[in-house]
Amino acid sequence: MVDIKLEWEGFLIENKVLFWATQPHSDYVNLALEVGEDVVTERLPHAIIEYPGEYDIMWIWAKVFLWKDNKLNYLLNIDWKKIGIIQTPKILEEDDVTGMDWWLYLDDSVEKRLDQLEMVGKKLKLVVDGWALHIEEKWDNASEETVEKSKKAEAEDADE
Repeated sequence: MVDIKLEWEGFLIENKVLFWATQPHSDYVNLALEVGEDVVTERLPHAIIEYPGEYDIMWIWAKVFLWKDNKLNYLLNIDWKKIGIIQTPKILEEDDVTGMDWWLYLDDSVEKRLDQLEMVGKKLKLVVDGWALHIEEKWDNASEETVEKSKKAEAEDADE
């Protein structure tokens, strides 16, 4: 199971990555919603990914895609967990955007496109409702193997 908490006015993923936060936090790799400045002239006290490309920061691998809407989309590998954070439905048509165990998204149009393309993996909608944040869990296209792995991991976590 992917661990997502609501922290620092954002979504803390696997206690390592912070997405949607209003302010970056120095303990985590911060993921921007949109492209940042082209040139940063100062040394920052935190790790932030705000530009397309491939990154390996603090044992987290990330491939970042940008679409015409200026929104960033992420493919992450955190402790062998493959997590896609998708803001733009069209990005799902790219050849590189496959093989995620979990798909995190903000908009129903992304869920619809995941279903149309029959993308395998568990879907989690990150909901921002005013100041409230919450997560909606969906299993629709998850493979039996992914569902079983997740259920087994949840059972093991409960035993500990």
